[in-house]
Amino acid sequence: MALSPGKRMLIAGIALLSALAFAVLIFVVNRTDYKPLFTNLSAEDAGEIVKKLKDAKTPYQITADGKGILVPSDKVYEMRLSLASEGLPQGGGVGFEIFDRKNFGMTEFVQKLNYQRALQGELSRTISQINGVEQARVHLVMPEKSLFKESEKPATASIVLKMKSNRSLSDGEVQGVVHLVASSIEGMDPEHVTVLDSRGKILSKGGSSDPAARMTASMQDTQRAYEKNVEERIQSLLDRIVGSGKSVARATATFDFKQVERVDEKFDPETIAVRSEQRTEEKGASTTAIAGVPGVQTNLGKTAPKPNSTSGGGSKNDETLNYEVSRSTSKTIEPVGTLSKISVAVLVDGKYEMPVAVKDGQVGKAKYVPRSPDELQKIDALVKSAIGFSAERGDQLSVQNIPFQDMGDTGMDETPSWWSSPFFMALYKNLLIGLGFLAMVLFIIRPLLKSLKVIKQPVFETFEPLGEAPEKLSSAEKAQIAVQVAEQQSLIETAKKDPYQVAQILQNWLGEENNN
Repeated sequence: MALSPGKRMLIAGIALLSALAFAVLIFVVNRTDYKPLFTNLSAEDAGEIVKKLKDAKTPYQITADGKGILVPSDKVYEMRLSLASEGLPQGGGVGFEIFDRKNFGMTEFVQKLNYQRALQGELSRTISQINGVEQARVHLVMPEKSLFKESEKPATASIVLKMKSNRSLSDGEVQGVVHLVASSIEGMDPEHVTVLDSRGKILSKGGSSDPAARMTASMQDTQRAYEKNVEERIQSLLDRIVGSGKSVARATATFDFKQVERVDEKFDPETIAVRSEQRTEEKGASTTAIAGVPGVQTNLGKTAPKPNSTSGGGSKNDETLNYEVSRSTSKTIEPVGTLSKISVAVLVDGKYEMPVAVKDGQVGKAKYVPRSPDELQKIDALVKSAIGFSAERGDQLSVQNIPFQDMGDTGMDETPSWWSSPFFMALYKNLLIGLGFLAMVLFIIRPLLKSLKVIKQPVFETFEPLGEAPEKLSSAEKAQIAVQVAEQQSLIETAKKDPYQVAQILQNWLGEENNN
């Protein structure tokens, strides 16, 4: 019996959908898994890397923003090593490789300009390697040297940093960038280096006019460094006592950053010291006064003088002593950043007793056991010794015993799942394909074949031949059966000769039965 056009279309549609679903399943399972080779590339680096990938005949994909390149996951590390050996990616900008291309007609101005470009590119690449920096641009101003020192202008630099999401640089890291650039340029002072972020915020401006702000930042860094050091010392001590991950320590320190300079001057009235001493002594002998006629002759000695008078000899002594009260002067400069107070909080986990009995294949809940007061007291004493606890200074220490994990947790670390290994992942893909093919055969192809077989087979061929009657029948029954078999064979031969007419007769019979 032939199929109707509707059934033919239904069977063809089911077969087509099954084949399409199986093809999609194979495509999804066996498609190439692409992973990022490089991200946030400059246009120059992206172009060079794509060229190298084409030469190596390696499939690749480019992200929507054009800054990332994807390659098959099994070739990521191989291509990274291969491109790194060729100096890719360069990190944006041009570096000293610009001098690899020799040009004999290059002027001195172009040579200096290329040198400045090379310095900017190399500094940008170096700064981009800092953790948290996505991209960096460096602008240098390098004036010509002058014969006179007074008229020579200093070199300056400006740096623009593009940070990664939710990342920022500390003041120490910014100062590191400043000193990196200043040390790379001859004669550049760190005060002439300015650092900005991509939003225009000044991170560090050379020669800041606010020294108090720089001092405050330095004080905060000192305080944080001391607190971190104390926490690490306490944590290393607690890990040895209660185990790793079983304790947490936090410290808060207060420092006195006042600058104190004191001058002490003391006087002792009972102690007298000679400040200065002055002595004068004069001695004289007898003298005779000579008198003569005043005039030129007497002065020239041409006239004999006449004795006039005689005076006797004498002596004179003068002594001066100056006294002063004893005085002592001392100058004391107290250290800056003296620890005023420290507060420490320590959380300690308790103990967990694992259940021994196993019921219905499930392990029971772990029992939490708090630490004894003796253990907490020992921990308190050890922490005090480690931080240099001083009650006179007002230090505070708090040790608390708190459970870190849920009571229902067994307290055992989970081992890495074996089913996430690459071998089993590949096995899962092949098993998924096999199950999909088996499901299509069992639930689509097999029922379809059965329906076709039932429809195609004539109705009268499914009857059991009447000639195969049991031997227990009587002769009359056997004769009757033989007649029926002969009639059936006649009908079969007639149906084979003219099946269309037989089909019309059957259709008419079915129509009459439905009408009745």
